[in-house]
Amino acid sequence: MVGLGYVGLPLAILAGIKGYDVLGIDLNKQKVATLLAGNSYISDVSDQDLQALLSAGNMRIQSDYRELSGCDVIVICVPTPLTEEKKPDYSSLIGAAKGIAAVLRQGQLVILESTVAPGITETTVLPLLEAEGQIGGKDFFLAYSPERIDPGNETFGLQNSAKLVAGLTAICRYAALQMYQALGIEVVPVSSFAVAEMAKLLENTYRDINIALINEVAQVCHAGNVNIWEVIEAAATKPFGFQAFYPGPGVGGHCIPVDSIYYSCWARANGVPAKLAEHARLVNAAMPKYLAGRIREILQSIGKMLSGSNILILGVTYKQNIADLRESPSVELIKELRRKGCIVCFHDPYVSEISIDSIQLERISLHEEEVSGQDCVVLAVAHSAYNLAWLSEVSPLIFDLTNCMAKFPHEKIKKL
Repeated sequence: MVGLGYVGLPLAILAGIKGYDVLGIDLNKQKVATLLAGNSYISDVSDQDLQALLSAGNMRIQSDYRELSGCDVIVICVPTPLTEEKKPDYSSLIGAAKGIAAVLRQGQLVILESTVAPGITETTVLPLLEAEGQIGGKDFFLAYSPERIDPGNETFGLQNSAKLVAGLTAICRYAALQMYQALGIEVVPVSSFAVAEMAKLLENTYRDINIALINEVAQVCHAGNVNIWEVIEAAATKPFGFQAFYPGPGVGGHCIPVDSIYYSCWARANGVPAKLAEHARLVNAAMPKYLAGRIREILQSIGKMLSGSNILILGVTYKQNIADLRESPSVELIKELRRKGCIVCFHDPYVSEISIDSIQLERISLHEEEVSGQDCVVLAVAHSAYNLAWLSEVSPLIFDLTNCMAKFPHEKIKKL
């Protein structure tokens, strides 16, 4: 398993539990040291499962590629994020492919799970793997199966979420299909790399666009004095043609905002701009700025200015009940409020400190004097650990972005 993050580590653990010998590789030596100490940094992987596999000796973890030649299957799960210019960044993938190519032996199966634009598996990864003279589909097998991990999802996980599988040849696809089925995972074979690559981008662009729509509708409803949460609840009674999405501070995580841009960049490269997806990105990325404006309105309604106000942000991870900060809109909201002169602090049960414009902010303690001393408390992520009833009592003013405070009908609780 090359890459031991939110995708690679759960898959490595599953393979170990199923009785296979697993070699985990990650170039981040701090991660390797943490795992070797028996500590998991992924919410979906327990310390107990990790420790059991390490103790049994059928899971090894290291930071170099030298022992990969002894593996029958190599799964690439390295990150494919965005550059500072918001372009696809394949540097980790290219590095992994080169590292694998140096030790690749005949008969091995290589599966790419990292998200890529259509064509990348065949035009970038395949040539890198063939650089030492071996031929894909003849000397080694190559397949693509995009990851579908949703961190913290207690309903759908690795074993009950079907995986798409494509292969360089029919035999390559069959080999990958056999591997995933041996782990108890349902497999959906598709005809080509490009279909599987594009399907992954479609899945998350679909979500980005629909979240953007509901964020836009929320702004329109606020301007027209209509309760967006009641509107969604009413619309959701229709048994067909409508799927409920909910507004919030934006879209975060390693998939939705990133994959949407991968799709838009690929579309432009093919001469057909993905205008709808591009607009959705703009809408969702602008939500922190919009929310800062709403906070200004709320404070002005009680005679206070935004600049100089004390603001507490509750929840800075990108979603509920996980420790992942990647692309978190709450972090962007904090930056926006600080730019406007606010004195901002935060609390999150999963995060002890965050970096804001090169400054480290440490979370505060949720004591009554801390909370009651704020000018406004913003419930950005409704982690299960929060005592909402207590917050509703001790907070002087709450801006609820989640609608989780709806059962506490206090005047001081303001809705998105």
